[in-house]
Amino acid sequence: MTERRTASGIASGRNLASRNFVNWAPIPIVRVDLDSLSDVDISDAKSGQRVWVEVVKHDQVVGILETVSEDGGLSLLKLKELTCVFEKMVLPSHVAIPDDLLPKASVVVPTICQDPSRLVLTVETLLALDYPDFDIIVVDNRRDSRGVPLPSFPGGSKVRVFEESKPGVSAARNRGIANATGDFIAFTDDDVVIDVNWLRELGTRFVNSPEVDGIGGLVLPTELRTQPQLWFEEFFGGFNHTFSAEILSMELLAKTDEMFPYAPGRFGAGCNMAFRRSALETKGGFDVTLGTGTPARGGEDLSLFMKQVLTGGSLAYEPRAVVHHQHRQSEQAFLTQVFGYGVGLTAMFTAMVVRDPRHLARMFRRIPAGYRLLTKPRDERSPSSSASYPRRAYLQHVLGMAYGPLAYARSVARNYFWH
Repeated sequence: MTERRTASGIASGRNLASRNFVNWAPIPIVRVDLDSLSDVDISDAKSGQRVWVEVVKHDQVVGILETVSEDGGLSLLKLKELTCVFEKMVLPSHVAIPDDLLPKASVVVPTICQDPSRLVLTVETLLALDYPDFDIIVVDNRRDSRGVPLPSFPGGSKVRVFEESKPGVSAARNRGIANATGDFIAFTDDDVVIDVNWLRELGTRFVNSPEVDGIGGLVLPTELRTQPQLWFEEFFGGFNHTFSAEILSMELLAKTDEMFPYAPGRFGAGCNMAFRRSALETKGGFDVTLGTGTPARGGEDLSLFMKQVLTGGSLAYEPRAVVHHQHRQSEQAFLTQVFGYGVGLTAMFTAMVVRDPRHLARMFRRIPAGYRLLTKPRDERSPSSSASYPRRAYLQHVLGMAYGPLAYARSVARNYFWH
């Protein structure tokens, strides 16, 4: 099974990183293909500088390792030593689908245009996708743009722009769904860089797994230029819990995963997900009382994933569908995000209980497992050899979870009175 691994004990040792970096330096991220291994040059790399290595085998990212550079980069000898843990790995067969059999796709990008240049970059990487038939829908979710238009996008009629003044990413995504033309609809955010094969891997998985209603993909960091960007990977383990392809359903996992389906890390993230149009129409789209831009701050993607499996549907996790995410760069932004994730999680659970009180008893039975998950050593969630994030991050997360139910109530009230 592919998995996230650390290189400590292979190349770097457990004391590679202290809890507080006195002399922080950006961590280069390099991609190494096991099928054509060679020396890796890293511009301006100094001996002993930390490096993250994305390991690729048969065109799939199979793990991330942390090591330290030699002068100028990583030698072939060092890489062979570092990646030997993957030598005997056997990946499942990957069946390519001819272009004429791939379903039409729509890609929805909600935005409040905080960084126009990043939004344009996201659209440009979408336009470069290797996929035969797709369109791009950008949804302007600014409540008051004061007459300021979104930046101009390349792509002509392939990129369509719609407005949704109701605040919240769920309302914006629902506007995108209403105007989509694809047989499946993929969703991403305006702060990611899309892998050229992203949509092809999603479409291929839908064809090869006809029982699947939705798919979550692999999200990797764009950069680790600031320490708070590293903290996100350390604290949450990034957006991913595995590098293995999975099928997720109540039938398959209810007896083997003690937290399923109330385990948010199993499903994927909102910046890399896709659903069949028929599934979205049946489930009514995203919950507009949840998500970024509402008092609930998040949980809308998890809510839809869970709704799918709780009503008998199946989801897939597809690590070949890759996007790179721009993590928050400042300490305050990181701590705000940690708090918001806590809020969104319990707001989402509160919404579930309000709509079906039977969830409360089921969640109560999972409290011991949930506590073990919450208190699991976070050093194990990241390639970093030791965690360096501030301890108050954990407090912020718990405070956010405590506030979540009230935040959901505020969100419901605001939605009721929205015009």
